[in-house]
Amino acid sequence: MAAYGHGERAVDLLFVGGYSRHHSARAKILEHVARLAGSPNVVYCLDSSRLTRLAESALGRLLPPLKKHRRPQAISKIARSPVFGRQLYDLIGQSKIVLNGAIDMAGADRGNMRCFEAFGCGALLLSDEGNYPNGMRNEETMLTYSDAESCIRQIQRSLHDWDRVQWIADNGRRQIGKTYSKARQWSAFEALVARL
Repeated sequence: MAAYGHGERAVDLLFVGGYSRHHSARAKILEHVARLAGSPNVVYCLDSSRLTRLAESALGRLLPPLKKHRRPQAISKIARSPVFGRQLYDLIGQSKIVLNGAIDMAGADRGNMRCFEAFGCGALLLSDEGNYPNGMRNEETMLTYSDAESCIRQIQRSLHDWDRVQWIADNGRRQIGKTYSKARQWSAFEALVARL
């Protein structure tokens, strides 16, 4: 990921991830943030569940019980197709802020792959409060939110004073590069294999 994120960051806020009934807390945050779209430039690349796709189909719109599985209009207006691999890294590298939210069953544990991708591509990670792995610390290498209102405040704060907040993203990229370097990963792998 070191090759990404060295140019202009034209996307103000990016969310890439799943949208399903297993993401109810995340869905509420996404809906509130989607209402900001326009200015700032908010991009959502959503991988919707089969039930969401069915609920939003012509047939699904005729079935009232499926209404609760449709994405709110604020989200569906800005939703794009999901992205993966290098295309994902490129998009993160063009983004100032990467919004993240754990799935409902995660409890207080945090640190999904999106966190590492945001750090690695030099974007500012904005994620929900919880227990994060080493190197992921609020106000030092990332920002956290507790609810929709605090998420909006963090976004507005960051975009209003991006030059000042960007040091958090830069620090996050440096910290993750040291804490999870290939050399350290290889050393940990060798230690694991030696115990077998």
